[in-house]
Amino acid sequence: MINSKSDFIKSFQESLSSQFKGAQNWWTKYLFHFTDINNALSILEHQALLSRDEAIDLGLMKNDNANNQVITITSPEHKQYARLYFAPATPTQHNNEGIKPRDFIVNNAHCPVPIMFVFHFARVFMLNDVKFTDGNLANNPNIYENIEDLEKLNFNLIYHRTWFEPQYRDNIIHARHSEILVKNRLPLEGNLKMLIVRSEAEKEMLLYRMNERLRGFYQDKIFIQPRTGIFTNNWLYVNKVSIVDNVININWHGCDHLQKCQDRYHLKISIKSISTQTTRSLEKENWYPIQNLMKISLPDGFRDSEIELSLFVDGGLVYVGTF
Repeated sequence: MINSKSDFIKSFQESLSSQFKGAQNWWTKYLFHFTDINNALSILEHQALLSRDEAIDLGLMKNDNANNQVITITSPEHKQYARLYFAPATPTQHNNEGIKPRDFIVNNAHCPVPIMFVFHFARVFMLNDVKFTDGNLANNPNIYENIEDLEKLNFNLIYHRTWFEPQYRDNIIHARHSEILVKNRLPLEGNLKMLIVRSEAEKEMLLYRMNERLRGFYQDKIFIQPRTGIFTNNWLYVNKVSIVDNVININWHGCDHLQKCQDRYHLKISIKSISTQTTRSLEKENWYPIQNLMKISLPDGFRDSEIELSLFVDGGLVYVGTF
């Protein structure tokens, strides 16, 4: 007999886990929140995932990557909750993730460098004032407060990530957006399991941009795509950066939609000498990395010394690190 909230959550998770295999089985143990790296750094510094209203009030939403149209129709009450998903790679993430050419960004929905926050399923649901939905808040889903109503959710649709016939589209897309709502803020301490990034370069950048205290605490909690299906990986991003024999090697992850990306970006490479604070820049208009590996020789005066290397695409910082 189940006689407590913790007993129910444990029993529910065991039952849910038994229904799925592979990456989806892993999803049953966690809850997910993705955001741009600039917002992620604010969340880590503040040690809490905040509601939209509180993040804006405190000036912590550095990159508002939400779809303007969706935000407009979202209830003011729901903007007072920190929000998570039951699974990664939601349709919203699919629309936002990656460095898109400017003319493919619709309603401000753009998350060039996404960071995935992974929270413990059981620990979050043990908190007070937690609600959950059976679909996207913007589309008036059912909103539940009783923990036992988790059994009403259709996780076969929530975790669905394969092809579907057109007549099932609306139900599946709606279910994939099922959310968890935590009033005001969700503390990271005791609830956050890990941070997930797409590449070695993005992990380096995340750590480099942290202060020393955060870096010491999180350096062993950041993982590069430990499971498939966490990111969509459809658009441009920096995969790996190194300097060997005074040659900068930049390995790019290219667009799956090559015809949509070719000759669409503005690239700026900035090199700063740590000792002299001298900076040199290289810019390319109408650019796209036809070959994933780009090689650039360090200019005279920057060789065999410590430098800070920054990469900007369409004005946005997509990599920074020292060598």
